[in-house]
Amino acid sequence: MGLFSNEAEAKRKQNLKELEDKRVRFAQRLAQEGFAPECCLFVQKEGGFAAVAKRGDEVFLLTGPAPGAQEDFTFRRTRAPQVRVEDIYIKSEGLGGILGFGKKGGVGFRLIVTPEDGEALEMELISGLGSYLEFAPGARAKNALLNPKRRRGNANFVWDFRPVERETVETLRKRWLELLGLSEA
Repeated sequence: MGLFSNEAEAKRKQNLKELEDKRVRFAQRLAQEGFAPECCLFVQKEGGFAAVAKRGDEVFLLTGPAPGAQEDFTFRRTRAPQVRVEDIYIKSEGLGGILGFGKKGGVGFRLIVTPEDGEALEMELISGLGSYLEFAPGARAKNALLNPKRRRGNANFVWDFRPVERETVETLRKRWLELLGLSEA
């Protein structure tokens, strides 16, 4: 019996396999629809992700489930969404989470994109508390979500995300508000 040979580990691996099966089917469906965005912004949300993508004058809203969730990946198109942004400031408490004392704080924003005929998609980018993945205009990196081949070891796509750093928050905010057609005064 190995170190990680128990029911919980078997369930975790099964959940990752099922999630990867869903992702591969989703990537194949998007390929059939000719989905090839110029840029994407993914944020981790409840173990899965929420994303906004852009190609020309089209905006795409995507979501992905967490491992073990019953939900599936979603994909919506819109041409004229309403876009709002809300500032977020979370004050740290105590020692700011150092050595487990207090609560870590952060700054960021909530991006709310509402299509003409549907439910709004909310994405939060908060420094020190969230993670994201961006494919900016002109980026050469391949979008792993869209790859129809299985990932090694059924790796979760969200594992590619990186922590939101305080220095990147404002850059991301300005770039995506401009891409989505919302300018700030």
